[in-house]
Amino acid sequence: MLLETVYRELRDMWMVESQYEFSRFWLGQSRSYMSCAKARKRPPSLLVLMRLSQRLASMSAKYAAVATTEMEQNNCRKLSELNCIVSNAVRADALSA
Repeated sequence: MLLETVYRELRDMWMVESQYEFSRFWLGQSRSYMSCAKARKRPPSLLVLMRLSQRLASMSAKYAAVATTEMEQNNCRKLSELNCIVSNAVRADALSA
């Protein structure tokens, strides 16, 4: 599941601590959104994917503006990569609608 992949990557980068935080801050949904989506094996809506893409792009740009250490530069690249993956999912979802 795309959201699980993004969540794991963000957690590994120390940018999110819990699924609750991921659901609220990154997806703009209720704190139980991620756990419910996983339990029901429900794909994310187009709106959720668009919000996630926007947040990833925003955070990537902020990191790019201040990244000085190798870790910060790696995080910036990883955020951009994740945004590309999510953006591709947005396009695919929009085309199938």
